[in-house]
Amino acid sequence: MPESAAMMVKSDHPLICEVSLRRLTINSFLLCMTCLLFACQPAVSPEAPDTPAPAASPTSLPTPTEPAPSPTPLPSSTAVPIILEAVVWETDPVIPILNYHRFTPNLWDETSGMVRYLGDLQADLQSFYNSGYTLISLDDLLNGNIHVPEGRRPLILTIDDAYFANQFALDEHGDVSRFSAVGAIYQFSLNHPDFGFELAMFANFGDKYYGNRFTGDWWYVEDGWQQALAETIAWGMEHHVYPYNHTYTHPPLDQLADDQIQPQLAQNDERLREYLAMAGHPEYASLLSNYVALPYGKYPAWEKGRQLLTAYQNPEGQPVRAIFAAGYEYAPAFAQPSFADGFDPMRLPRMAAIPSVLKLVNDEAPNFPSAQTCSLTLPTGSPDLKAITEAITKSIADGLCPEGVYVLEEGVFLAREGSVEPFIPGE
Repeated sequence: MPESAAMMVKSDHPLICEVSLRRLTINSFLLCMTCLLFACQPAVSPEAPDTPAPAASPTSLPTPTEPAPSPTPLPSSTAVPIILEAVVWETDPVIPILNYHRFTPNLWDETSGMVRYLGDLQADLQSFYNSGYTLISLDDLLNGNIHVPEGRRPLILTIDDAYFANQFALDEHGDVSRFSAVGAIYQFSLNHPDFGFELAMFANFGDKYYGNRFTGDWWYVEDGWQQALAETIAWGMEHHVYPYNHTYTHPPLDQLADDQIQPQLAQNDERLREYLAMAGHPEYASLLSNYVALPYGKYPAWEKGRQLLTAYQNPEGQPVRAIFAAGYEYAPAFAQPSFADGFDPMRLPRMAAIPSVLKLVNDEAPNFPSAQTCSLTLPTGSPDLKAITEAITKSIADGLCPEGVYVLEEGVFLAREGSVEPFIPGE
């Protein structure tokens, strides 16, 4: 055997043993390290399914935001001013208050200061219109709201001793009857809208029945007249025909005991509210001002009676706001507006609507002031009292409008002697 082969086979040679030992030691070391590495791994449960662990979702980073573009500036809107139209009285208006009573649809019936033929009434209306008059209400008078079209003048129509059917009635369709005075005035106002439609009915509910059937040429009383009257009153209030107090049985107050004055007014007011309830509108009572027309134009004879008259309160607790005289031919008088110096609401004049008085009213019309108009410019915003006052002041200072009384939907303003102030009725 060769020597080299003997060296590889024989392991008891010293050098061979040393090399083998070294290899054994290294192998043992590597085996130990391998065991250690496996021992450091987490134990796997034999029951756990061999599924891979879910991959962790990457954390979303914020998307870089580009700076928002600056908005394109819009053109600034131009402030639109408020324009108000005012009726202006450079001189205080003069207000005729006319007092009618009864009417007849028949040309052949006798007429007088107390009875007016409906055909004559229609002629009266045309003459008032031609003279430049426009109707206003009693509330307008007391509130200073003398608002009529430009170039026209105020007029008030009243009817005493209501309700007679020839004064005011409804037809079978529930419309105002053309055979009544209110029907004639209503139709005229429809044909002439700038004449207006405002009426005051001073009623006595304790001295008459009400004709609820028109047959042939006159009105007759039938069953159901109270309901017919109730519906007539309600229709009137819905169309600017308002009932007011003329006492219950029309006694002359200068001959009535003082302690009977307020009962006469109270009983009349109570009956009126009963009629409103019959018509299904008891709430209409809240629309009524407390106005009294004197029977025969007579005030109570004694101071105590006059105090009781003016101290009367209606069922809603309103005190007497105004007292109206009767007016006769021998004492024609015209009313002032409530913003005039010396206005006395407890002594307001009326004139009987007889031919001589009607002629006077129409003849004097050109001498009475007529309404002017003026446009007021306000800045944007609500037209409050301060803004309106400033606008009036500026319009006068700029020479666009005159001094006087300014009547607007927002109120009445007194522009006099360099100052402008709101008008407060009753103060």
